[in-house]
Amino acid sequence: MKIELPITVVAFETDFGGVVSNTRYLEYIERGRYALLHAAGLKISEIWEEYGVQPVVRRVQIEYLGFARHEDDLVLHVSTGEIGGSTIILHYELRRGDDVLMRATQTLAFLNTRWRPVRVPPVFREAMI
Repeated sequence: MKIELPITVVAFETDFGGVVSNTRYLEYIERGRYALLHAAGLKISEIWEEYGVQPVVRRVQIEYLGFARHEDDLVLHVSTGEIGGSTIILHYELRRGDDVLMRATQTLAFLNTRWRPVRVPPVFREAMI
């Protein structure tokens, strides 16, 4: 599954020089994850209630390749990577036009209602393809 999420940089996301803080890229990744899950028809609160599982972030790896500035129009490309037995890998690429500003991967694991790790639920496996 793939989506594109438009992002416009606003003033509070930048430092005094008008450059986006590195910590904001993590927020963009989180926005992208939720947008991808929702596009797949997966709302975390509903999945938690119905199936008793939820995805949690296990790892994030970010490669900063450029920087964004105040009022830049960006596009975050989010796609599903490998779906393993107990994890799902998501890929992220943040672009300003043809310039790639950031690449990242995020590993999701799954917990049950007792906060114990479980295998990737079929509902996620089917929706994320």
